[in-house]
Amino acid sequence: MKMTERKKLGVFALTIISINTILGLKNIPFAATVGPSAILFWVIAALLYFIPISLIVAELSTTYPDQGGVTAWVERAFGEKASFLCGWFYWVANFTYYPSLLLGITVNIAYAINQQQLINNTWVTTLLSLIIFWVMTLLTLRGTQMSGKLAAIGTPLGLIVPVILIFGFGFVSIFTGHHSATEFTASTMMPTNLSLNTVMFLSTLMFAFSGMEMLGTIAEDVHQPQKTFPKTIWISSAIIGGVYILGTIAFQFVINIDPKQTATALYLFADQITKQFDLPFHLTQILGICFVISMLGALSFLILNPTVVFYKSGKNLLPRTLTKINKANMPANLILWQAVGVSVILILSGFVPTISDALNMLILMATLAFFIPYVFLICAYIKLRKQDTQTIRPFKVKNNKVAYSIAGIGLFSVVGTILLTLIPSPGTTVAQYAPLIIGPIVFALLGFWFYQLGTKGKEKEKPINKAS
Repeated sequence: MKMTERKKLGVFALTIISINTILGLKNIPFAATVGPSAILFWVIAALLYFIPISLIVAELSTTYPDQGGVTAWVERAFGEKASFLCGWFYWVANFTYYPSLLLGITVNIAYAINQQQLINNTWVTTLLSLIIFWVMTLLTLRGTQMSGKLAAIGTPLGLIVPVILIFGFGFVSIFTGHHSATEFTASTMMPTNLSLNTVMFLSTLMFAFSGMEMLGTIAEDVHQPQKTFPKTIWISSAIIGGVYILGTIAFQFVINIDPKQTATALYLFADQITKQFDLPFHLTQILGICFVISMLGALSFLILNPTVVFYKSGKNLLPRTLTKINKANMPANLILWQAVGVSVILILSGFVPTISDALNMLILMATLAFFIPYVFLICAYIKLRKQDTQTIRPFKVKNNKVAYSIAGIGLFSVVGTILLTLIPSPGTTVAQYAPLIIGPIVFALLGFWFYQLGTKGKEKEKPINKAS
């Protein structure tokens, strides 16, 4: 009875976890780099990607509330091999995403303690990132409840407060007659140059909406998932989309930035607000403290989620030493190996000249690898929708043509993003482009190799079992 009570998460708790996991305020200044047309790009990213994926996840998570989420659905549709490769890519994609998140945390810490000079030393930020990640990894080993507690603390203090501050001061600046740093007109809000760079920019905004599928990994910990999931997804979607669009408007009204300032842009915004309103305190320091709390709150769940996904898809194929479960029912060794992989990439990123360059490179690599599992997800949805007509679907897009159209739009967006990411932008050096291509190829080959090793081991065991 105690175990059942401990596991149950309601709409409020699940909404907090999803918002804190998906919503990234650092995406607002990144979007602002293209000017007022960012508003339209946010809407397009939501229509082409966020809404289709949310509807697909809502239907799959309520129809098949299996622990394992994406890989469980892929296995149901395509079998063990596809599930393993999907889980593998989902796991390794985070090897490049975590370092970008951790480097962002170090920037926030520097402002929180009013020691901004720290971000000019890439090795200091790398060392600090390593310490933070290992501490959070060890805490994550204590189970899903620890992740839930950290998210419950991080969201109110570390996310809601900064959103209120940015919206509040931004819109007060608008309505009190301050001069706008950005010209908002019908012409400026329309994209003027639909180049490869602008399409790549749209892909990055789509990546900012990623993460809704993570909720499927904790389906068994959710109270009445058939009712809780749809409500959580709609509430989270409305809040996340609203924050991104309104936050971008408020941000652009106060300040203009260029792509090289994205790592510190929110603090440049805070400095400008401090000057405009002659504040008696350092808004930059308050935001720094809030962002640190928010990111640490989300980090535990982000560490846990892809490992659980990969564990569920590979527990019958991977060596037993990797799939060992600890007392908190966590795949401890997989989580620790993940920490080792992230540590290696973090150390390598220390050789990149500036923290902004490192962040941009890591985000691009993560975008490419992270979208590959979405191809598996959408194809699994289409196949299950067509073939499994007997299973009751508590939540579904009722019209089949509409459902397939939604899935087609999502698939087009995801595949298009993968292909476009592979095209180098003007001025890209070989050193910058090589990891983008070599990384996914190496990871793909490793994934096939590990699968072959796992299946060979199973074939060898069969005769022994029969003889016994």
